Amino acid sequence: MQTPARPPRSRLTDFVIEELTKRLDGRQYRAGDKLPSEHALCDEFEVSRTVIREAVASMRLSGRLVSKPGIGVFVTEDREKPIDFVVEPATDPRWALHIMELRAGLEVEACGLAAERRSAADLSGIVEAFDAFNRATRDMEAAVKADYEFHLSIARASNNPHFPALLKAAVRDVMLDLNIKHGGKTPEELETYEIRNVREHEAILTAIMRRDPGAARAAMARHLGDSIARYRKLLSHPPAL
Repeated sequence: MQTPARPPRSRLTDFVIEELTKRLDGRQYRAGDKLPSEHALCDEFEVSRTVIREAVASMRLSGRLVSKPGIGVFVTEDREKPIDFVVEPATDPRWALHIMELRAGLEVEACGLAAERRSAADLSGIVEAFDAFNRATRDMEAAVKADYEFHLSIARASNNPHFPALLKAAVRDVMLDLNIKHGGKTPEELETYEIRNVREHEAILTAIMRRDPGAARAAMARHLGDSIARYRKLLSHPPAL
C-alpha cells in the first residue's frame, strides 16, 4: 500500500488519525477488525511509537477504536459508536437555535485552527467554495450548498479530522434545509441576508488567508452570532396567534 506524502512533523499525529479514519470510513478496516500492530503502523507511516499511540488514543476517545489488553486494537462495532445525531425537521425556533449554538461552539475554533494550519490546497478549497457561493446569488439551492461547502472546507482546513466529521454528522442536513435558512424572510430580507453573508464570508476568508487565528475566530463568531441573535429574538417575541 502506498502511503501519502507526510506532513510537517508537528502534524504527524493528525496525519495518522486522518489516514486511519479514511480507512475506517472506506471499510478497508471493518467493524470488529484488528488493526495492524503498533510496530507495523510505525513502519508504514514512518513515525514513532508515540505518534501512533497518540493517534490511537484520540480515536479511542472518539469511539472509532477500542483496545483489548493483551490482544490489540480493534475497530469499534457500529452499534458502539457514541455519536449519533438524529436531525429532524425544525418545528420551532428553539430547535434551530440549539443547532446554531452547536455550530458556533464547533466552527469558531475550527476557523481559528484553519488560519493556523491551512495549506495552499486547503485555502484553494475554501476559495473555490467562496466563489461558488458568490456565483449562486440567484439560485437559492445552489447558494445553500455552496455555503455548506464553504463551512466544511474551513473545518477540513483545521487539519483535525474530527471537526469536519462532527459538522457533517451534526448539522449537514440543517445547513442544507432551505426552509430553515430562508423560511419566513421577505424577498428584501433575503437579499439583505445574502449580501451580509457574502461580506462575512469575505472577512472569514481574509483572516484565514492572512493566517490570523484571532481575526478568523472573531469573524466566524460574528457570522454565526447574527443567526443566533435572530432565533433568540424570535423566542423572546413569539408571533401572536
